[in-house]
Amino acid sequence: MLKILGHTGNIGGRLLEKYPTAGIIHGRLGDTYFDYSDIDSDDTIALCAAISAPTECAKHPVRSRNVNVYGTMNFIDRVVNIGAKVIFLSSDAVIGGIGEYAKMKKKIEDEFMDYINVKILRLSYNFHRKDRFTSYLEKCNETGEVAEIFSPLSRNIIHRDDTVDAIINLYKYWEAPQIINCGGPDLLCRSDLAKILKEEVLPDLNIKVINPGDDFYKDRSGITEMRSDHLSGLIGRPVKTIREAIRMEFK
Repeated sequence: MLKILGHTGNIGGRLLEKYPTAGIIHGRLGDTYFDYSDIDSDDTIALCAAISAPTECAKHPVRSRNVNVYGTMNFIDRVVNIGAKVIFLSSDAVIGGIGEYAKMKKKIEDEFMDYINVKILRLSYNFHRKDRFTSYLEKCNETGEVAEIFSPLSRNIIHRDDTVDAIINLYKYWEAPQIINCGGPDLLCRSDLAKILKEEVLPDLNIKVINPGDDFYKDRSGITEMRSDHLSGLIGRPVKTIREAIRMEFK
């Protein structure tokens, strides 16, 4: 059975919507009293829980490591010992290798790289209508406020549903490669995304591009390009372009 740890988050919540028969694992990574009694040997756990904001990881490294490293390692190890499988959601940040968040995700990848019961999905920025950045732009479009956008901040932005479909299909077809990159077909800066949103659905959006300064890039890479060669094969169709994703989200 597919079960989710982190069902209230961005990816986990959408996964539960698209695959409502999935089970829910209650508990928090790093909790000494985590209850594993609901995990069976034939389960596959989508590990969607983490502290995923690079700035949060940099400001609170001890708490973040407790969740993203020690709690995650202990959880995966316990689940594998039960005989179950784990889909670990990593990040394209490991490619850039900048900041505490990237180091934490890389630590988990290195630890479980050769485990046959663990698969690694490296996620890029997952676009959907209610994501923080798009919600901000939609609000600016409605109020007339000028949207201030940091640049460069480029990723292979992907529709969130493509990532969720990758998790579901990986649960069904475990023979996929050990590591699968989950990124969109095009490298886009946040300013590019804003301009496309303006063209497609936010005609009154006013944009101001800002360079956030060197301190901002201590915790993240300005440009992270990631090829996702195996993704289309896993989900059984081409990965959506950002325009296709926008039209689906705003239809």
